[in-house]
Amino acid sequence: MLSNTYSNGTTPEICIIGAGFSGLFAGIQLKRMLNMTTFEIYDENHDIGGTWLANTYPGCACDIPSHFYCWSFELNPDWSQVYSSSSEILQYLKNVTKKYDLYPHIKLNTQVNDALWDETTQKWHVTVLNKETKKKETLLYDIVISGTGLLRSPNIPKEFESFKGKLMHSGQWDHTVDLTDKIVGIVGSGSSAIQIISSISNTVKELHCYQRKPPHVVPRLQGNYWQSWKLICNYFPPVMWLHRLLIFILFELFHLTFYPNIPGRRTFKDLATMYRKIQVKNPELEKRLSPSFEFGCKRLLFHESYYKVCENSNVTIHTDKIIEIMKNNVICQDGSKTKLDVLILATGYKASDYMDPMNVVGKDSIKINEIWKQDKPSLYLGIITNKAPNFFLLLGPNTLLGHSSVIWMSECQVNYIIQGIRIMMSRNVRVIRPKESKEKNYMEKITSDLNKMVWAKCDSW
Repeated sequence: MLSNTYSNGTTPEICIIGAGFSGLFAGIQLKRMLNMTTFEIYDENHDIGGTWLANTYPGCACDIPSHFYCWSFELNPDWSQVYSSSSEILQYLKNVTKKYDLYPHIKLNTQVNDALWDETTQKWHVTVLNKETKKKETLLYDIVISGTGLLRSPNIPKEFESFKGKLMHSGQWDHTVDLTDKIVGIVGSGSSAIQIISSISNTVKELHCYQRKPPHVVPRLQGNYWQSWKLICNYFPPVMWLHRLLIFILFELFHLTFYPNIPGRRTFKDLATMYRKIQVKNPELEKRLSPSFEFGCKRLLFHESYYKVCENSNVTIHTDKIIEIMKNNVICQDGSKTKLDVLILATGYKASDYMDPMNVVGKDSIKINEIWKQDKPSLYLGIITNKAPNFFLLLGPNTLLGHSSVIWMSECQVNYIIQGIRIMMSRNVRVIRPKESKEKNYMEKITSDLNKMVWAKCDSW
């Protein structure tokens, strides 16, 4: 039988970085599954929530149905909508955090600057900075779990920094800016962009959408849950489980879109194309909104009103490259020049920076961030690497999903980590890391599998 402590009755000291979905779940599972309290969760923000705390732009919502965008052990019968808003998701996180008494373990406004592995003591030296007091301290931990996430560092292309009007990123929304009757531009064509476009089009005087790669969009079956449905979910939880299972199966079908030669893949593309043609009556506009990249290459987007909004008389779709920013003007390759009051950047995040700016130094003084920039990241199961003992990464390289809920993925990863920690304690070992040969074999398999998928010929981010 596996033990929940070392033979001397102690448990490892664990540092969890990030108080979003992944980091919070790691803390909850340490308490639930191992009855452990010897851990701290650090987050540089003023509150928990991660990306759902940071993103407050108009129309911000999840593109995965609510009943599947939550933890499997904490289903919420009281979701108000099929697709939840950022504020409702944040409240869900706060409720669960309080329920499992995680707040005493959480250090907010605290940034982790360095994590250095000491082979002699077999511990991590973790340097943290209190952003309020500016006090730095170095603490020792047996295990580090990084749940910093990828949607953390906004990508702000340098060419836009010279814009003289109001400039803001979707992940750093300035609520003091009134968009009423303003001439507004928005750069980007991802989920954030189409949610913002759909939400502000009736408020602004003009809306100029700059998108060199228009996305594939399918209808989002949004709506409010009836009170009778909430009562059924409250009193008959198996109904909720069945509903969640059906959502899971439906979204798993989208996985077929990633394989170019799979029968039926064409059907998904045809449905998306048919929906666009039905929604957009103007042939020239429909052409501008037609994706040029391989179907499945980028995340399929869900929205019920985006295409209709694009037909509004005050909305202009620009598909030519932006070649210059001149004061308040955006100049495109086709010669068009538009003077803007506000420019919104829905340009995504620095997803491939992974743990930056945190400095992680593993065994033999290997700087993990640097070697990952020089070559592709290498981790066994996308969770742990031979080069960094006792260091686990959540939602790291090769683990994000393009078709389903990342909450499900992070649950699987955390449960794997919990199993590893339990084995460490049962066997009284202080260090866990994959064999270099096993990690290499896994990465070769991942590379081989990806070469059979749509991303072999395109970039997703």
